[in-house]
Amino acid sequence: IASPHDMCHVEIVGNAFLWHQVRCIVSVLFNIGRQLEAPTIVQQLLDVKANPAKPSYEMASESGLVLHDCAFRHLTLGRTVRNLWGATKALERRWELHAVAAERASDALESVKSHTEVRWMDLADFVEQIARDRMRKEKKRARSAHPLPAGDNDGEEMERIGRALDDLAPETAMVSWASAIRVVRDVLGVQPYMPNGSGQGAMGKNSESSLHVPFMERSKGTTYEEKVKSILSLACGTKRKERYEENIVKKRKTEEEDKAFYDHMLRQGGSSV
Repeated sequence: IASPHDMCHVEIVGNAFLWHQVRCIVSVLFNIGRQLEAPTIVQQLLDVKANPAKPSYEMASESGLVLHDCAFRHLTLGRTVRNLWGATKALERRWELHAVAAERASDALESVKSHTEVRWMDLADFVEQIARDRMRKEKKRARSAHPLPAGDNDGEEMERIGRALDDLAPETAMVSWASAIRVVRDVLGVQPYMPNGSGQGAMGKNSESSLHVPFMERSKGTTYEEKVKSILSLACGTKRKERYEENIVKKRKTEEEDKAFYDHMLRQGGSSV
């Protein structure tokens, strides 16, 4: 992806999906694509014996989630010309509204970038402040993971940033906002907004100084077995325990019963053509 405005299309096919499964998959793939996680993280997360609990991470935004199609082996759906004509008209109107809104936002972004200038000294202060905030958070994280004192590399990092800013410094006191964004990106690797609903930026949950914590080092949620144990350990007669017994224990089926049910469902069908 060359720009945060580029689009990614991910198509996932399956016979059933868990709650939030697709959004979790896409979030992991985006983190791999941005080189924040190694591709091996997929196998690690799928290894439920080694990692029975899901690490805490933000799901992909639901804004791009679409149930594109449903296919049934023995069912043919009929579609009339009038219904398809009406659906096409509605989708065309929706596309026009969103396309115009996207162009308006794009025009506003380009206008701000090309017609606005900032002082170079203010930009340098902004970059250095983000860098200091990042280093402070990194120190805090390092202390929580390793209580022993760690080496202090703050001076070296600030010197690196200073040299980078000196190399990019313009001959004039003012720079265009487009150039300022490129400087922040080149020195710190930060964009005003990252896609995938990651929340980076002033309007999101994360700030420009946020650090990526590897998934395997994050806190983990409770496992299914832990939740069941917690329910069953409650005093007899509680509503949660009663609901568990009613919905899980009493309705539990054998593998043969499950197979018979799904075989029966697969044989169902018809045609409205």
